[in-house]
Amino acid sequence: MNQSTSNKHQVLSHIVILLLCAVILFFSLLLDEEDGLLYLFGYKWPHRCPLYETVGIKCALCGLTRSFSSLAHGNWRQSIKFHALGPIIFAFTCFQIPYRIYGIIIHPRAINRRLIKINLSLAVAISILVLVNWFVYIGGLII
Repeated sequence: MNQSTSNKHQVLSHIVILLLCAVILFFSLLLDEEDGLLYLFGYKWPHRCPLYETVGIKCALCGLTRSFSSLAHGNWRQSIKFHALGPIIFAFTCFQIPYRIYGIIIHPRAINRRLIKINLSLAVAISILVLVNWFVYIGGLII
């Protein structure tokens, strides 16, 4: 892969992640949480966790949509009740927007290595926290 193709892939990945994060945050604002259920323009949100629906075990990200929606509406306490790491993941998602815009704007130059390391370190740390949180939940079911 030559340098030009690599740069195009980098910009494309920045655009895709930027749009994905923007859509997630936008829908977090559109969705309303009431009594643990989500509503979009007054209609019940039909999507539920397939693992929880079939086996009765929450996945590592169960409750994250409700957590994001609660945060988007300023309800921190409710957000943490839905997913303990919701505020951290929400903040990371918000951080991706200026980070990705910066990556697109400075193209074809590369993003500062320190900033790349910070972003990658945060992503890895959050992923580990999500898994640890889920293993603690699974461990509570076993014990």
